[in-house]
Amino acid sequence: MAQNHHVVRPGAAHDPGAADEEARVEAGITTDYAAPRTGLEERLVRLWESALRFGPVGIEDDFFELGGDSMLAARVQLDVDVEFGVEISAAALFLSPTVATLAEAVEEALKSAGAGV
Repeated sequence: MAQNHHVVRPGAAHDPGAADEEARVEAGITTDYAAPRTGLEERLVRLWESALRFGPVGIEDDFFELGGDSMLAARVQLDVDVEFGVEISAAALFLSPTVATLAEAVEEALKSAGAGV
């Protein structure tokens, strides 16, 4: 569990070269770091890093394996609603526990609302 590991470096680029693999291993994260591919994923990564107080967060990392819980999920849901101007369901993070899958849910919400990223 990654809870309380605070290794986010302000202004650090989110790419494999910037990933702190040692911190990820120490936190027990078993997935390889995967950098954001889109601006939407980058914004979600920043929201997760802020809420979890852990980084770097890869787009295939599981929110709950990183130390997330239902209270943090509610905070992230609100942060996503505010950041993107669309409401996602309370279950979204439970059904889409990675940045990559949550990004798809946000994109769908944006399309339904007629908004762009």
